[in-house]
Amino acid sequence: MNVCAAFGSMKTKGPLRRLASPFFLFMILSIFILGCPRQPKMPDRSEISTGWDIQSVPVDTSLGGIFFLNDKKGWVTGNKGVILHTENGGKEWFIQETGTKVLIVSIYFLNDQLGWAVGDKGLIAHTTDGGKTWGPQASGVKKDLTDIYFIDEKHGWVTGVKGNLLSTDDGGLHWQKAGGESRLTMNSVRFTDPDHGWIPAQKGSLLFTENGGKNWSMRATGTKKDLLQIFFVNQKTGWIVGSMGLILKTQDGGNTWIPQESGLTSLFADVSFVDEMHGWVVGAGGAVLQTKDGGTSWEQQTTGTLQFLTGVHFTNKTVGWVTGTKQTILYTETGGEVATEPVASPSS
Repeated sequence: MNVCAAFGSMKTKGPLRRLASPFFLFMILSIFILGCPRQPKMPDRSEISTGWDIQSVPVDTSLGGIFFLNDKKGWVTGNKGVILHTENGGKEWFIQETGTKVLIVSIYFLNDQLGWAVGDKGLIAHTTDGGKTWGPQASGVKKDLTDIYFIDEKHGWVTGVKGNLLSTDDGGLHWQKAGGESRLTMNSVRFTDPDHGWIPAQKGSLLFTENGGKNWSMRATGTKKDLLQIFFVNQKTGWIVGSMGLILKTQDGGNTWIPQESGLTSLFADVSFVDEMHGWVVGAGGAVLQTKDGGTSWEQQTTGTLQFLTGVHFTNKTVGWVTGTKQTILYTETGGEVATEPVASPSS
């Protein structure tokens, strides 16, 4: 396989949301300068049947982190310190000033006022007014951070590269290092309740706690592929996505993980489910996959883009957003499916 073919299925040493970083864009440029074949050009969107629309944004940078409280209010993050906010489902996006120019990769809100975001060089930003103002919190580290999750107003977790794992029990006034001596990049963190939490990492590593993070242990996943994002719909049922087309599912609270057939070998950056049956996965080459049967089968949707899709968030079975490189935000009101034309009733 040549370097260009390998590019779509390569393993990562960090989270996929880092694809917006200047280093990654430089790497892409270098590959093309070396003489790789040109990417196939997408036809004009007017010539494509797609269930996804492009939303206009007031920035020209790549986007990654995404979080919606409901079908109207949401935030996305990106390169150059970008945080965008919408109050009307993305019909309009407005810039929120962050006071930084580093890549912001992940964002999380507990309610419409209280939120946090993390990014490169140990950045942790915090807001108490819905993002009208953002201020820094001292992470105590200089390494790049990859994801953030809060259980409640006091207790939160942050993952990072080279084994960095941070926690707070006072809303971020103080962050302290947690976990063991692992040097693996930890790509994301999620809790299903205050005690049970999960951290997907490099090389098929999956960290698990059942005592609120006091101790972390490894859970077997049956793969050496990089694990990037994890999503649970309840205590028992969840999915992990990762490199080389990886999708794993558990139905026993993470004791066992079963691979699902995605039909692709590209990187998957994010996953979103609204119930045990309906979910979406996004990744390289404009890929969006949908399932209606809990992942027993996955169907690729036509997006009309070849951009690297980095984040996905659905609020119900029909309404969802996807972020990607080159200021990409896609929106659907049909679950990503092409809307069918109403059948005209026969004339009487």
